[in-house]
Amino acid sequence: MMMWHRGSVLSGFLTLVLLLALPAPPAVNAAPQRAAGGYVLGPEDVLVITVWGFPELTTEAAVRPDGKIAVPLAGTLQAAGLPVERLTQDLARAYAETILDPQVTVVVKEFRKIQVLVMGQVARPGTYPLAPGARLLDALSAAGGVTDIADVQQARLLEQGTSPRVVNLQRALEGDPEANLPLLGGETLVVSEDLANVVSVGGEVARPGRYRLKGEVRVLDALILAGGLTDRASVSQALITRASGERPAFDLGRLMLYQDMNQNIILQPGDTLFIPDDSASRFYVVGDVGRPAGLLVDNGTSRCSRPSPSRGGPRSTASARRRPCRLSGGTTGPARISPRAPGPGRSSGWAIAGSS
Repeated sequence: MMMWHRGSVLSGFLTLVLLLALPAPPAVNAAPQRAAGGYVLGPEDVLVITVWGFPELTTEAAVRPDGKIAVPLAGTLQAAGLPVERLTQDLARAYAETILDPQVTVVVKEFRKIQVLVMGQVARPGTYPLAPGARLLDALSAAGGVTDIADVQQARLLEQGTSPRVVNLQRALEGDPEANLPLLGGETLVVSEDLANVVSVGGEVARPGRYRLKGEVRVLDALILAGGLTDRASVSQALITRASGERPAFDLGRLMLYQDMNQNIILQPGDTLFIPDDSASRFYVVGDVGRPAGLLVDNGTSRCSRPSPSRGGPRSTASARRRPCRLSGGTTGPARISPRAPGPGRSSGWAIAGSS
């Protein structure tokens, strides 16, 4: 076998003598400290390769997109997917074609960024570059953390060529190192919505939506989460529907108006709290009035206690004749607007009376 030499056979012989005379080289550290746990090389890693006793062979090589590196004298070798120690052994075999017992060292000068896709119930879904050695919580942190309705106990980690595996993010968030799995790059973390431990609040609330149960949640707690009631909320018609379809006895009107805390019942997973609007309890005054408006019907009595045109009552020119009046449900019938005299417990105003 022709051994590599510089200049002449004599210089090659002298080099061999010197190598045999020198003390043994220090033990080769095939990988930097970060690779002690088995760092696997990939595209964009930058390596520094040295051969002990041959400083002129020191080479800096970047792992190409095809996963290979080109090294003078050693040729082109596969690097991506290999631990640093394995690449060191492959380089030593390649150098051995021309150098007697080559002592090779490979150091990762620049670590590539790994790419991890985070989807589902996180603040900012997307693909994030992470440092090598990153773990599940690093990916969650990059994505802004989980939402209030995330199922942190049943997240899924998808890796190419393997079946999805369930990961318990709750344990990782509580500090369990075994649950905080390492990431190699190319994984997809899917955080699903917790459909079992949520309640839905809909209708006339500020922020309709689904809210996660955190401990014992009652009706008032759910309303606070949803931002409270709107001006159109009909508290007397609110209802709760269980996941089973059952509707428990419940009176939001008594809870809100009379502070009857017996109505502040505990909500169960899957419950839906719905607050309808009060359109069925309104009548609308339009025409020759100071301020057309929709007014609430109080206990079925259609009365307007606005005594003067400046406060919204009929103008002085308004006729008290029967006028068409649109009733709840969209039907229309005649109505009479007439003055109402003051009496016990009431002020003067205008009465709106329907007629058959």
